[in-house]
Amino acid sequence: MNVLTTLVAAGMVLVAGMGHSVAADATAKPQGTERTMLASAYDNKYADGVRLSQQRTSGKAFPIMLEYAKYGEKNAQYLVGTYYLAGIGTEANPMEGLIWLGVALEQKIPDWQRRFDTLTANLTAEQKTLLAQKTAERIALYGVEAQHMRCNLEKRDIRSNTLQYKCKKVRDGSNRVTITEYPELAANAS
Repeated sequence: MNVLTTLVAAGMVLVAGMGHSVAADATAKPQGTERTMLASAYDNKYADGVRLSQQRTSGKAFPIMLEYAKYGEKNAQYLVGTYYLAGIGTEANPMEGLIWLGVALEQKIPDWQRRFDTLTANLTAEQKTLLAQKTAERIALYGVEAQHMRCNLEKRDIRSNTLQYKCKKVRDGSNRVTITEYPELAANAS
């Protein structure tokens, strides 16, 4: 799907979503359930998803990447956003794609910000406001703070002195990570 088609579709989805009234308490953050797991088990499954995302059949990575997007992993959130925009491994859903891209921006990657800005440049002020609201709602559930992540400036790679923000799960003294899971919302949180 090209950028223009995506923008037109996103605009239609955003406008369609604006016609519905939402009760004041419908936007309250649902109660999540915290659970811990060994960091090695968490990391291994995520690495499997990353490997799948790098193959020609990257659509098979979608379920794992969506799971880890909900655990707060910024790279997974970015991939899920692009998968929703392009319909890879799932039905195309520009609204979901833009929301997940917006959530991933907590990691402050300039390339991601430029892509997001390009994709949203032709949205109306009202559409941008709705997108910002839905992104904030999603961050409340799957953002850095909600999902026990920590973001720091780190070297981009060992061959470079370029710094970039990296968000990672906080590990406890027993090398365990905590995730907060939320019940699936009727409207899939969008």
